[in-house]
Amino acid sequence: MSNDTINVEHTLVKDSSQVPCNKSLKIFHQNVRGSGNKANELYCHLQHNLPHILCLSEHHLSESKLQLIHLTNYSLGANYCRKAFLKGDVSIFIYRNLRYNTINIDEYNIDKDNEACAIQLDSTFNKSCILAIYISPKSDFTNFLKRLDFILQILYNNKYNNVICGDVNVNCLIHNNHTSQLDTVLHSYNLAGIVKFPTRLDLNSQIAIDNVFIDTSTIGKYDLSSSSFSMD
Repeated sequence: MSNDTINVEHTLVKDSSQVPCNKSLKIFHQNVRGSGNKANELYCHLQHNLPHILCLSEHHLSESKLQLIHLTNYSLGANYCRKAFLKGDVSIFIYRNLRYNTINIDEYNIDKDNEACAIQLDSTFNKSCILAIYISPKSDFTNFLKRLDFILQILYNNKYNNVICGDVNVNCLIHNNHTSQLDTVLHSYNLAGIVKFPTRLDLNSQIAIDNVFIDTSTIGKYDLSSSSFSMD
């Protein structure tokens, strides 16, 4: 199966009820790999099981073009668009009239090394914070870890229930220096990855570089699902 024809969605549910029930939180992550302008196609894929939060990485859109994206029932809650380089980028879309605040983490962003945005939901969802993140395979990994640590300090000090989703370009299916260093930073904030299956497949490899990181001590019950979806 070609790496260009598969994307994986992650759905995290705090209990078993469906959208729009206000007792569950459903998050969908998609690395759209430059297909950010295919919003209608994505919505058609989701419309029978809409999430509360939609996180897109690598949409490759400028700030002005991202503002023109229309997803029925959703509004753009937070985003980061590259300043000096092409491609990359992350965004978070919010379902209907959910109340939220955008968390300003722009000072910790830098093209390729750390591209992130965050929102905090109101008390309906126990002060949950959603952080969407993308890291280029050509990033300075040490710089990424330093900036991620600064962001997590802010979120941790505000006592948010944190959920991180995105493409960190670290294959969690193997153990190496990058996975060890990332785990060390995440574990210091009680965060751990919950994706244990390949998220990118081709004829010669199976890797898991898209992940969801949560604090399992505060999110005691969750479901994680995946499905193939091509944006080509």
